[in-house]
Amino acid sequence: MSLQLVRDGIGSKAACVLLAVWMMAAVAGAQVATRTQVSVASAGNGATLTATVADVAGNPAKGGTVSFETAQGSVGSAFVENGIAKLTVDKLPKGTRSVTAAYSGSRGLGASSAAAGASPEASSGTLPDFALTASPTSLSLTPGQSGNVTVTVTPENGFNDMVSLSCAGLPAQAACIFSPTTLTPLTASAISSTLQITTQGASGTQALVGRPGSTVAFALVIPGMLALMGLPGLRRRSGISRMAGFVVLLTLALGISGCGSRYGYLNHPPSGNPGVYAGTYTIVVSGYAALNGTSVVGHSLNVTLTVK
Repeated sequence: MSLQLVRDGIGSKAACVLLAVWMMAAVAGAQVATRTQVSVASAGNGATLTATVADVAGNPAKGGTVSFETAQGSVGSAFVENGIAKLTVDKLPKGTRSVTAAYSGSRGLGASSAAAGASPEASSGTLPDFALTASPTSLSLTPGQSGNVTVTVTPENGFNDMVSLSCAGLPAQAACIFSPTTLTPLTASAISSTLQITTQGASGTQALVGRPGSTVAFALVIPGMLALMGLPGLRRRSGISRMAGFVVLLTLALGISGCGSRYGYLNHPPSGNPGVYAGTYTIVVSGYAALNGTSVVGHSLNVTLTVK
C-alpha cells in the first residue's frame, strides 16, 4: 500500500494519514494471542489468587498486569513476572462464587482472561464487616498525568461504621487524594470514593541571561571609589570622619561579596526536578473502621501503577 502511494505521487497529508493507519493496523495485527489460567486457594477467611499467563506457544508472558475481578468489583491487581501474577487477599466480598483474572496485555501480547470458582468460606462471616473493591486496579501514566480509581465499600452483616481510607507505596513525586476520605454506609448499599493518583512531571531551572546583580554592585562600587578617593582627606579630619570611611569600606566589601554569590546562583542554578521515575509500583489502598469503638477491622487491596 505504501509503495503504491509513493509510485502514484501521492504526497499529501491524506496519504500520510492512510499510511499511519496502515502501519498501526499492522502493529495491532502483530500481537500474539495469550492464554490465562487462574486458581483460587482459600486461606482462612481470605484467599491466594494466582494467574498464569503465556502465549499460544507456551512462552511465559513478560510484562503487563492482571486484575482479579469479582461480581462486586476488583479485589486488586498484580504485575506479571515470568508469566505469574499472584495476589493474597484477607477477604473476598460476601457471596463471591468466582474470580476472573483479566490480563491487560503488553507490548506484542494480546489481552486474555479466565475465571475460577471460589470457596464460600473465603467470603463467609457473621460479624459486621465490609468488603473493599476498586475499579480499575491498574493505571498506566506518564509523568505529569493523573488517573482516577473508584474505591467502593460494601457493608456486610449490618455494618454501618465509618471507614477511613488511605494509601501507601507511592513513588517519590506522586500523591493520592481521596474524595471523600471517609465513607459511612448508613444503609445496606455500597458507597464509593474517588481516588486520584497524581504524578509530577520533570521540570528544569534555566539560567538567567545577563548579570542582574551588576546594578547592585555598581551602586556600591561607585560610592566606595569615592570613599577611597577621599581617604587622604579623612586622615586630616576627626576620628568620627575616619570611622565613617571605614564603615563605607566595610559596606563595599560585603556588597561585592553578596553580589558575587547572587551572580553565581543565578548563572548556576540548582538542578531541575526529575519528576516521577519510570517503573512499576504497587500502591496499597486500605480501609479501616472501629466497630462500636471496641475493635478495629480493616481490609486492603493493591493498585498497580506503571509510569512510562
